[in-house]
Amino acid sequence: MAGVRWSLGVNDCFAVKRWPRPADWAPVVRDLGVERVQHSLDLEDLDAPDAAIADAGAAAGAVARAHGLTLHSTFTGLAAYSSNLLLHPDPVARDRAEAWFARAIAFTAAAGGIATGGHVGAYSVPDARDPARRAALADDLRARLARLAGRARDAGLAYLVVENLAAAREPATMADVRALLDDGDTGRVPVRLCLDVGHMCVPGTSGDERDPYAWARALGAAAPIVQLQQSDADGDHHWPFTEAANAAGRVEAGRLLDALEASGAAEIALVLEVIPPFEQDDDAVLADMAASVAYWREALAARGVTV
Repeated sequence: MAGVRWSLGVNDCFAVKRWPRPADWAPVVRDLGVERVQHSLDLEDLDAPDAAIADAGAAAGAVARAHGLTLHSTFTGLAAYSSNLLLHPDPVARDRAEAWFARAIAFTAAAGGIATGGHVGAYSVPDARDPARRAALADDLRARLARLAGRARDAGLAYLVVENLAAAREPATMADVRALLDDGDTGRVPVRLCLDVGHMCVPGTSGDERDPYAWARALGAAAPIVQLQQSDADGDHHWPFTEAANAAGRVEAGRLLDALEASGAAEIALVLEVIPPFEQDDDAVLADMAASVAYWREALAARGVTV
């Protein structure tokens, strides 16, 4: 596929509560037949002392390498998604969230990853409904991201990522996302998009805003990471790419690859972000992950790309 350098990996969020240690999840990921892993921060304790965070990062990176893996990046998980983070109404809480992201940067650098980020915040209902308050918090979010981008530059990362999300009180529209992106400078890494193709189900939106392929064409060039999940227009399901899920969902590999290529993107890490129910049988989880990897490897191979 001319013009785009593709890679394929998995977010190890499927390992949460199942394979929690690097020595547990690394061989599981390797057995899926992919080389790159986006490490879920749900698997780490970023409230630990700084030295322990650095040690944990170094250990995760070392175990990944020992299993032939590249720990490409880290990403917020379900625990962080349950918080307002950098858009919390309380400035003290926003300070704590900024400090948490600073620790995520330190962990990622110690692990040898090139990027971190994800869910950066959610407005409260009162703040979302007050235009002046919402605008002020948006300005504060950009200022905090700029400071974190400076930390990331000092730590040796390549960029930070913000994620397009699925609720109207989050950065969820193309305009919301574009307002957060930044090319960086000598003191700050760029802020880029991690495009999740299942989040185009935001209540109150219509047209291109609800179309994953329109998002891919419009913002693919700003998205060095694209998270893959099977989903439909009604919800953020994070289904696998199995025959049954593909019949119910709307994400088609060929169409998405075409749309991303049309964006003018130069390099994209495709990352499977399948989030199974905690009660699902563990062997069934692995079967779903293997089927998902096979689906995307086949789609890329059909275009002459080996991953």
